[in-house]
Amino acid sequence: MFGVEDIVTHYKLRNDEFFPSYETFQLPKIDLGFIDGNHAFKDVKYDFLSTLKYSHKNTYIFLHDSNIYVREIIHHAGVKRWLKIVKKEETLFEVINFPFSSGVALVRVLKDKTWKLND
Repeated sequence: MFGVEDIVTHYKLRNDEFFPSYETFQLPKIDLGFIDGNHAFKDVKYDFLSTLKYSHKNTYIFLHDSNIYVREIIHHAGVKRWLKIVKKEETLFEVINFPFSSGVALVRVLKDKTWKLND
């Protein structure tokens, strides 16, 4: 339909179904990820760390809705809070936040196996 069917496979699964099956699907390491799921802090953290587990140095991870202040203030969203944690790890991640409209942040992974820090 869009000319990408030979290089893109869609897995219609929730994140808690997809990531535990990642190795079963025999998928390669992630080069580019776009996280735009449930915006609760615990879910943003889960999605980010799960993506990171299958990433490598120079993987790029986008996080959508990084600029929704009202939802952050009432703790209805956690993207901005999660990014504050990621930004502190300056030797592991490079973070750029584009605060236009609802916002999108770009995180570059600077080292391999950074997901193991959560263990």
